[in-house]
Amino acid sequence: MSEELQLKIEEFLLKNGSKGKVSELVPLTGGASAETWSFTFSNKNKSEQMILRRGSGKKSPLAVLKSEEAVIQQKVKSSGAPVPTIVAISSGDKDLGDAYLMGLIPGESIARKILRDKKFSAARQKLAFQCGEALAKIHSVNLNDFDQVPKKPIREELKRLYLTYKSFEQPLPVFEYAFKWLDKQDFTTRKDALVHGDFRLGNLMIDESGLAAVIDWEMVSIGNPMLDIGWMCINSWRFGQSEKVVGGFGDLEEFLQGYGSISKEIIDPEEVKIWQVLGTLRWGVICLIQVYSHLNGDVNSLEKAAIGRRVSETEIDLVDLLFLGGK
Repeated sequence: MSEELQLKIEEFLLKNGSKGKVSELVPLTGGASAETWSFTFSNKNKSEQMILRRGSGKKSPLAVLKSEEAVIQQKVKSSGAPVPTIVAISSGDKDLGDAYLMGLIPGESIARKILRDKKFSAARQKLAFQCGEALAKIHSVNLNDFDQVPKKPIREELKRLYLTYKSFEQPLPVFEYAFKWLDKQDFTTRKDALVHGDFRLGNLMIDESGLAAVIDWEMVSIGNPMLDIGWMCINSWRFGQSEKVVGGFGDLEEFLQGYGSISKEIIDPEEVKIWQVLGTLRWGVICLIQVYSHLNGDVNSLEKAAIGRRVSETEIDLVDLLFLGGK
């Protein structure tokens, strides 16, 4: 397959004005609906490292098409947010299918390495502020330029999340309480913005100077910008470094200072807590979806089976946030 794909990439780049050879084509991830490849593209003038992101081309209520994802990143880049450079976009059944090529961003996305390796120690000191800045730039874009992005009002998303949870017929008292608690909260204090949807370690490229790029835009939507802020601060995305609220590496105050330096908005930590509860509940339901895809026989996956234990972790985190003064 790699030889055939190599030729297709060369042909596609030629159609987009770049003649050269593809080498070192390596799969980075693969799955039922998406794949990622790295490769080197060389011509007589230079060699460049690139990334191919390719999807199934099927519409999903959860994720935008890869071709749409690429267009969104191109527009967001103009805001000054750290986003990879899109080289070429393919869509439909032609060329590479639903796919795009982008420049490779040197750095690391694996949370364990970012949080523990010595070479990232200086980056960790300023990363929370940089993440706040980047999010504020993303949230500042003109929504008139993003007509193709799905709108997801938070009340509708909560209703959809609850129906998904109930469909498993697995009563969880902590989840039930969290849904009722969220139903009483005010989600109208912020104007709609472009929301990344999965802003956390794993979807950020980090180098030794800090945040290099925001990647993986498939969950993008138009909605409440606090969703991104709360998601970044849930305990599950601290990867064991629970004392550091922001991604396991930074403090909430630094994160909000970075955000405010661009947006000029003041965000109360108590407002963030509401969105931490929502984010934790959301992740818990996603874990249910994963484990039941295995239990119901849709897929035979040890990874999806193992993720079931994380449901109870989110229950503990919700109790901590709602009753024990957790952060």
